[in-house]
Amino acid sequence: MSEGGFSRCRGTDGQPEQWWTASLPRCALDPDARSFFAGLTARGLRKNTIVAYGRAIENLIEFAGPLGTVQFEAGLIYRFIAFLRSAKVQGGGRGVSSLSVSTIRQRLVGLRAYADQLVDSGRLQRNPVRRGSFGRTTHGHVVALRRGLVPGARRLPHLPSDDEWVRLVTALRPRASRDKLMFMLAYDGALRRGELVTLRLDDFDFSARQVTIRPECSKNGYGRTVLYSAATSRVLANYLTERRRLRAGNSFVFLSESPRNRSQPVSGFTWGLLAAALAREARVTGFSAHTLRHLRLTDLARAGFDIAEIAKFAGHRSTESTLLYIHLSGRDLARAFQRAAPRLTDRFSSL
Repeated sequence: MSEGGFSRCRGTDGQPEQWWTASLPRCALDPDARSFFAGLTARGLRKNTIVAYGRAIENLIEFAGPLGTVQFEAGLIYRFIAFLRSAKVQGGGRGVSSLSVSTIRQRLVGLRAYADQLVDSGRLQRNPVRRGSFGRTTHGHVVALRRGLVPGARRLPHLPSDDEWVRLVTALRPRASRDKLMFMLAYDGALRRGELVTLRLDDFDFSARQVTIRPECSKNGYGRTVLYSAATSRVLANYLTERRRLRAGNSFVFLSESPRNRSQPVSGFTWGLLAAALAREARVTGFSAHTLRHLRLTDLARAGFDIAEIAKFAGHRSTESTLLYIHLSGRDLARAFQRAAPRLTDRFSSL
């Protein structure tokens, strides 16, 4: 590999091949797609985001041909959605299936980003991939003003019950200090996957038990400071002692110990595999690396934190995003009703 992550091979436009060309072959052969990816890279978007956008453009080229010949208008967008709904994909171990609504919506996000680039370059007057829009009433309630192109149902995340949490902690107990620390910090700080694996030693204030999430590592460019518990601090001390054996040449906190990638930073994919392995061992369905973020924000709500405080802790731009993360169970609501019982009117007492 040469500088900047490029290989020595050259594409059809004479530019060096990039890391995404193998997984997006149609985009690799399309000069407009390559220009789009160059713009995304210049903006500093994460690789996962670039690949997600790229899959949308890959499907568009498959449907409509080279990007230079595509006429972006509303009719094309609706036909493209119909194409995605009829598409069949080979699922891992699940046979052939259709694209889910969430996947189709993700494709439209990538398509919208490409159309935005066309608008910015003056090649398109307006973006035809419209968004759903929301507004507020005079009383401050959020209401939908316009539906998106592919509306989707929002499901509450599955949070582990008390018994499931005990099984997860039991499965975590014999694990290495690194795995324990990743799990505990992900919960304590309500950290996203990318935020967790990009932590550096100088992000920690060990005396105050605080971690600074750098803006460039967060999803929306918002930096913040989060806290971690005394128990996590003890595991952190143990892990740092073990980490010295790796003699790392970088300051990333979480490092691989495998012979193939020894002393290299752990990837978000590895953290996802660890979370999935713990879920299998503990027999907890619906648990993933992101579940800990949902659980932490819900626990803050249960503890009485204000929604604005939770939004700041989570690094959300608006409290509307925070509300999607907070999942109060029927048991939580029952407790709230019990606290409010003296002030509630029993309208059926005369029955």
